[in-house]
Amino acid sequence: MSDNCGVANVYLRPQMHPELLQSLIDRTDFAQFRARFDEAVNAARTAKTLKPLRRIGANAFEVFMEMSVVADQETLVWFAAHAERGNIEITPTLISALRKITRSITQQSERRRFERVDSGTVVMQLQRVVQMSWFGSAGFRASDAFEIRRSVFRSPQERAFAKALALRFPGLRALPNYPLDQVADLDRLKALVGDDAWRYGFGCRLDALMVTPLEGDPVAAFELDSRAHDRPDVVKRDQWKNHLLSAARIPLFRLRSEDPSATSVDEWYSLLTDQVLDKIDCGERIRTRDVHTSLVPLYR
Repeated sequence: MSDNCGVANVYLRPQMHPELLQSLIDRTDFAQFRARFDEAVNAARTAKTLKPLRRIGANAFEVFMEMSVVADQETLVWFAAHAERGNIEITPTLISALRKITRSITQQSERRRFERVDSGTVVMQLQRVVQMSWFGSAGFRASDAFEIRRSVFRSPQERAFAKALALRFPGLRALPNYPLDQVADLDRLKALVGDDAWRYGFGCRLDALMVTPLEGDPVAAFELDSRAHDRPDVVKRDQWKNHLLSAARIPLFRLRSEDPSATSVDEWYSLLTDQVLDKIDCGERIRTRDVHTSLVPLYR
């Protein structure tokens, strides 16, 4: 070749020829493609010579993602590394495929984690024997009788318990009567809990939910049981709720007072200190949700 071929000399090297790389993509021979692509990138000296390689790399990455070869983690990491270094063009199609396969990897990881879930490990049954009593008109509030709007608390017991939560865990936020489907993806839990529990979940409310103040990540749920929870129909619903919370990996504390109307804020505070405090662990539930515009690792 004459010197005036210049850049063309690079393209005519066998390992860099676009047709050769494309044929390897068509045969889905990613082992050979990786070797040839690495040689081609190393031989490219300028942005101009790298440009067609970036497009070919994007095409190969898209084909690889469409095949959903999630098991080939080595090739996936190889593509991600080249993309991070700017050797592969990030196209809209590739971004969509990345999101799809990221969700798939996450779901597989969660399914493996859920397979190890023991429904009894995150439901803690606690009982409080109250040593004091008082008498009065429990439950009735005149302000509620003449108003359409109602308090978020359905009983004085819930109000006292929420206050005790706020005092015992000032760094967290307590939410009363919170819907379960706001903190758990029920569609992804359907295969784990069965149809009856899944349908119940859409109307299920938690007596109290404790979350991180900024991100709103659930830390623990609380149920204030009473004698009504001894009825067979309520026992069944409680079992569904236990299973749902366990599958969602949200610790559930069931607290039962012998006399709900006599349980003061101090009583609840003492119970939370003695039996709940050492079991609260924010752990991985506190996580950032910053938006990343570049590639991030697809697995750990």
